[in-house]
Amino acid sequence: MSYTVEITKDNLIPIPDTLCAELGFTVGDILVCAMDKDRAEISMKKHSDQTLTDEQISAAGNLTRLVSLEAAK
Repeated sequence: MSYTVEITKDNLIPIPDTLCAELGFTVGDILVCAMDKDRAEISMKKHSDQTLTDEQISAAGNLTRLVSLEAAK
């Protein structure tokens, strides 16, 4: 399964609600982000430990928490 979205000027990756539902992602989920060196793509999957703090996520370097763009504004 492959989808294309554009990274915003604020380095956000907007994932439409319908895509989140299809992938089983919900606001607050912690995702592992992996970049393919040979292609301009990033893969994301749920992290095995959904209890990490924001500090632990930041320290890992390849994790992010799924947030609502509406709430971020």
